[in-house]
Amino acid sequence: MKKYNKNNISLTLFCLLAVILMVSCDDWKEVETIDLDKADISKDNPELYAKYLENLHEYKKSNHVLVYAWVDNSEKNPFSRAHHITDLPDSVDIIGLIHPDKLADWELEDISKVRSEKATKVIYTIDFEAIKAAFNAKLEMATEDEPVALDFLDFLTDSLEYSLSLVQKYNYDGICIGYAGKSRLHMRPNELNQYIENETAFINIMRDWKKRNPEKIITYEGKPQNLIDTSLLDDCLSILISGKTAKAKDELTYTLLLANIDNIPKDRFGMVVMAINLNDPNKSIGYFANGTVTMEGLADWAPVVHGEIKVNAVGVYNASTDYHTTVKDYYYLRKIISSVNPSVK
Repeated sequence: MKKYNKNNISLTLFCLLAVILMVSCDDWKEVETIDLDKADISKDNPELYAKYLENLHEYKKSNHVLVYAWVDNSEKNPFSRAHHITDLPDSVDIIGLIHPDKLADWELEDISKVRSEKATKVIYTIDFEAIKAAFNAKLEMATEDEPVALDFLDFLTDSLEYSLSLVQKYNYDGICIGYAGKSRLHMRPNELNQYIENETAFINIMRDWKKRNPEKIITYEGKPQNLIDTSLLDDCLSILISGKTAKAKDELTYTLLLANIDNIPKDRFGMVVMAINLNDPNKSIGYFANGTVTMEGLADWAPVVHGEIKVNAVGVYNASTDYHTTVKDYYYLRKIISSVNPSVK
C-alpha cells in the first residue's frame, strides 16, 4: 500500500492535524478513524480539510484491500444519519445501494458528494437468482385469465434492460454482477441444457454491456467456480465470494478455497458477509454460531493468507445497521477497515 508520508504533506500539516483532531500522526494512515464531519474541520479549517481530501484521494488510488459496503436505502424520509451514505467511513471504497431506482434528491446529492469529495464509487447489484425468483413468483400467481406471456429468457432480457438502464439514469459508477449458479455434476441433460442457456444469456448480456461501457466498473459476487465461462471475471474489479450465510471463520475459508480453481484470477478474491439485523431477536443474521459478530470475525479472518490466497477485498451487506451497533458509529466496519488496511507506523 502506498505510504502517505511519500505525499507532499509537510510535517507542520501533520502536527496541525494531530492537534485539531486529537489523533497522533501515526494514525493519519488510518483514514477511517478520523471523524472529520463531527470535528467540523470542513468549516473550521477548509484549507486543512481540502488537504485531507487530497490525501484521501491518493489513498483510494493506492494499492490496498478494497472495502465494499452495501446499504439499505429504502427509507426516503431520513430520520437518522445512518440513512446517509455520507456518514460511512471515508475509506470505504465502493458503496452499493440495495434499492437502486427511485432515488430521492437528497440521495443523489449524497452520491455526488461522496464521489467528488471522497473518491468513493457507488454501484448496485444485478443478481441472476433474484431475477429467476421474480419470474417464478409470476408463474405462481398466474391464472388462466392472466397467464405469464413471456418465457424466462424474454423475462431475463427485459429485466436486464431495465436494470442496466439505471446506470445512466443515475450516473452510477458501475454494477456488481450477482451469480451463484450451482454444480452441474449431477444435472440431467434437459436441466443442464436449460442451465447453460440461461447462464449464457445472462453473462453475454453483461459482457456486451461492459464492452459498450468500458468506463464503468464491474464486480462479481457469488460462486465463480460454477461459471461455465469465466472470461467475464477478467474485467471484474473484484471477485467477491459470498460468505453471507457462514457460521464460522472456517466456513469462510472453505467457501473461499472452493473458488480456487483454474481460469479464475487469484489476485482479486474478496469475501462478503452480512451485518447484524436489528430486527432479528434470535441473532441468526450477522452472527457466527458461537455468538461472535460476523463482521468482527471477518476483521480477524481477512488479513490471513488462506491456502496461498490473499484476500484483496472485503464487503459488508446491509452495513448501515452497524451505525447503531455500538456507541461508536460503524464500529465493526471501522474495525474491518483498520484490520485489512492497517496504519503504517
